[in-house]
Amino acid sequence: MYLYGYLNGLRSSRKLEKECIRNIELRWLLEAICPNYHSISDFRKQNPAGLRKLFKLFVSFLKEASTLALYCAWRRRGQK
Repeated sequence: MYLYGYLNGLRSSRKLEKECIRNIELRWLLEAICPNYHSISDFRKQNPAGLRKLFKLFVSFLKEASTLALYCAWRRRGQK
């Protein structure tokens, strides 16, 4: 869920909660579990080192797959 939020520019726990309800693909990915914003926030607060490691691994994966530059260009284009 956090990687999905990272890729789609959803940082807030409340926005992630709304997206879990709204987006059928995310609902499928989470096996129909829709945590409330407080649970999402608590998990983030209780696992900062694990989430940091997850994002570092994700960026390393993107670099190895040569997709990081494409992703950054895509994000910049979408923010205009």
